[in-house]
Amino acid sequence: MTGKIGIDFHGVISAAPGLFAEFCHEIRKRGVKVYVISGGPKKDVVKYLDENRIEYDTVWAILDFYEQQGKAELFSDGSFKVDTTLWNKAKAEYCAAEDIRFHIDDSSVYGRYFITPYCKYDIGGGVCEWNGVKVDFNDAGRAAKEVADYIARGGH
Repeated sequence: MTGKIGIDFHGVISAAPGLFAEFCHEIRKRGVKVYVISGGPKKDVVKYLDENRIEYDTVWAILDFYEQQGKAELFSDGSFKVDTTLWNKAKAEYCAAEDIRFHIDDSSVYGRYFITPYCKYDIGGGVCEWNGVKVDFNDAGRAAKEVADYIARGGH
C-alpha cells in the first residue's frame, strides 16, 4: 500500500513530538509517506524533526515556497509578510497538487480551503476529527492503522 499524509508542524507535531515520532514511524511502516507541512522556515523544521527523531519523507514550508517565488517580504528583524489569502490557501493547494490523501492540522482557517480530507487536531485531547470520525493519536499505533486503512480504501 502506498499513499501520502500531510502533518502540520506548528501546533501538531511540535505540540506532541514523542507521540508524533511514534505515529510517523508506525504509518511509514505501513507504506504511507509522511509530508511535514509548515509555515517554515524549512531549515528550522528539519532541524527539530531530526533532533526529535521524527521520521518523514518530505518537508514543505509555505515561507520557503513564497520566498522562492518572490512573494514573501522579509524584514531585517527576521519577520516576514506574505499575502494572507495566499498563506491560508497554500497548504490546501500543496496537498492537492501532491496527491496527499489525508492532512492533520490544528487550524480552523486552513481547513475551509482543502479538498484533501482535513482532520482538525485538538492539541488538548490529542485527537483529530473529520466527518464525525475521531482518530486518537494517544494510541499512535492504532491511529496509524486507522489512517493507513482510510487511505487504502481510497479515502472512503
